[in-house]
Amino acid sequence: MATVSIESLHQHELIILRRLRNGPLTEFELIREIAGHSGHTAESAGENIEAWLRSLRDDGLIWMGQLENVNGQRIYAAALTRVGRELIQ
Repeated sequence: MATVSIESLHQHELIILRRLRNGPLTEFELIREIAGHSGHTAESAGENIEAWLRSLRDDGLIWMGQLENVNGQRIYAAALTRVGRELIQ
């Protein structure tokens, strides 16, 4: 786990962390927020969301998991860890 400061985060990472303050969100909700509050399009955010979430997870800032339905369709969901919550307070 890397040591991370607010100043070292990219805009899309800040958006993800701030949106997770109120509770867990799916990748679709995060993509919409990133597209609406950054220079990324929804398509760009959709293509990169998995890597961005994995990076934040690897830094210990979020928990990330997959939700799967009976048809085998999968989506990612994320929530803040204690470290992530402390960083963005």
